[in-house]
Amino acid sequence: MEYIELEAAGIEGAPIPSEAFALIMHEKEGEREITVIIGLHEARTLVLLINNIQTRRPGTHELFKNFIERTGYHLNKVIIYHYSEGVFYAHLLLENGFKNFELDARTSDAIAIALLMNAPVLIRKDIFEKLAVLPRKEEGKIENLTPDMNLEPDELEDYIEHQIQEMPLAELERLLQGAIDSEDFELASKIHEEINARSSNK
Repeated sequence: MEYIELEAAGIEGAPIPSEAFALIMHEKEGEREITVIIGLHEARTLVLLINNIQTRRPGTHELFKNFIERTGYHLNKVIIYHYSEGVFYAHLLLENGFKNFELDARTSDAIAIALLMNAPVLIRKDIFEKLAVLPRKEEGKIENLTPDMNLEPDELEDYIEHQIQEMPLAELERLLQGAIDSEDFELASKIHEEINARSSNK
């Protein structure tokens, strides 16, 4: 079976009603992408992970990561192995050097854990070839808060503030809720101040 490695590119509002969001996954060696529809809670979690935002207390995915590492296992990879009626199916391949086993998981959870544990996300090539499209040029994607270069603490602070100032209001509000839910109140305060500043300037 052939597989293609994917990378998480960002979160967008899904083109359907209710609290649905689109997780954009693009091929590592190419330009095409697929969309995974996820819920609001999953979107909040993945926004923080994609942007490398550290939470003050461990969430569910961090708890799972810590538990697996304490048992001597590591996450070898995540495999998206099936697609049916708009739903992707994934499993985690865990190893400890002597044996390995697979755990079935929701695709959003599997990707979140892969981001935490620096493990690759693979999808069956036949599934990807069927669903992949070239990226559209749209506004509204969440900007990455992490610079490509190494910065001193005060420089990093300025960089993050600049990125927050450049974000669309809808993305700021989504990131604010994610920061609050994750108890990252320092980041939440910065985002809240920016939202208030924009409101007072109207």
